[in-house]
Amino acid sequence: MRGKGEGAIFEDKDRGLWTATIELPPDSVTGKRRRKTIRRKDKGDLLAERSRIMLDLDRAGDLPTSSPTLEVWIAIWLSKIAAPRLKPRTLEGYRSYMEQYVLPSIGRYRLDKLTPAHIRRVHEAVTEQGLSSTTALQAHRILSKCLTDAMREGKVSRNVATLVAAPRRAITKQQALTATQAKVFLRHVATDLSGARWALAMLTGMRQGEQLGLTRESIDLERGVITVAWALGRVAFQHGCSPASPCGKSRGGNCSQRRTQIPAGMEARQVAGGLWLMRPKSRAGWREVPMTPGLLEIMRRYLASRAELEPQDLVFVRADGLPRDPSQDFREWKALLAACGLPDVKLHSARHSVATLLYELKVPDSTRMAILGHSSATVTAGYTHVADAQTREAMLQLGALLDAP
Repeated sequence: MRGKGEGAIFEDKDRGLWTATIELPPDSVTGKRRRKTIRRKDKGDLLAERSRIMLDLDRAGDLPTSSPTLEVWIAIWLSKIAAPRLKPRTLEGYRSYMEQYVLPSIGRYRLDKLTPAHIRRVHEAVTEQGLSSTTALQAHRILSKCLTDAMREGKVSRNVATLVAAPRRAITKQQALTATQAKVFLRHVATDLSGARWALAMLTGMRQGEQLGLTRESIDLERGVITVAWALGRVAFQHGCSPASPCGKSRGGNCSQRRTQIPAGMEARQVAGGLWLMRPKSRAGWREVPMTPGLLEIMRRYLASRAELEPQDLVFVRADGLPRDPSQDFREWKALLAACGLPDVKLHSARHSVATLLYELKVPDSTRMAILGHSSATVTAGYTHVADAQTREAMLQLGALLDAP
């Protein structure tokens, strides 16, 4: 059984294989129809391999010259246009949205035949799965970016996504710890040196990747500031082999010629396996965050216990010296909340807690944005947003609220 819009894909239950066919231009001599057939045991592997083959065929000029289907264009767009300008994690998010919501709904239609009704079909496909309008909105935005680039490349004359009203974002309240709950949490982790990791989360509003990517040289104990200059994240491996000589492995991580897709011009360095340090994606991300007096003392004690750290060394690592995996880090957060008897909230909610408490302290919007590294914050001259009197005063207020017993 094949999903709606997936074209020539079917399951051979007797052989336990999924099969897909790709239409090629007619033979230049005989004019006979040509097709390429691929087979895989797993449907997801089949879809990934089909997209990869279509991209290579396009590079070789062996795809039909008429307007491509949306599926073909998405494969080209993700690899050739989106990949060079997006962070790997963002690119994987785009790919996931396309594969889950767009391709099954309208992937088989030609670009020049898309209508507003097709765009609405994508919206409906998301909501019919019981997913939120926020998910539908994100799918709409990604598809619209894809079609905008198709128009720039001369594939279509208009972006039909702009003719349809985007789904309205659902109004939801992000659950976050209150000041009282944050104090309970901080008191619980204060008894262990490893609590520095979690005090940092509750007292700075830094993103998880920014915290795990913190290096020793980024912490200035004399000035009492942390420079946000790196973020630790997992980058998925992709196949490096070609369809003409496939490695036979279903996963890119097992390919002997595996590669990562780091955009050209993005400063990044591999630290272990699929974990990489990457620079912030925007100028607002490069910033200095003043430490509250309590956090400054916690970090001073923690760094004294790790006096052997070199400037480029990560501050927070596992017992074996390897980087903290974001997934394991998240599970530890959940375990700590349970131990404290606190609500089971997301790790990102610590960032929301800081934002909310700064708001309740009547800290100006521009100062809150500068502390949190939002891209809409006013950025001062230079590449790093330097901590100023307003951000320092705001963090002192936050410290007075949370550092108190």
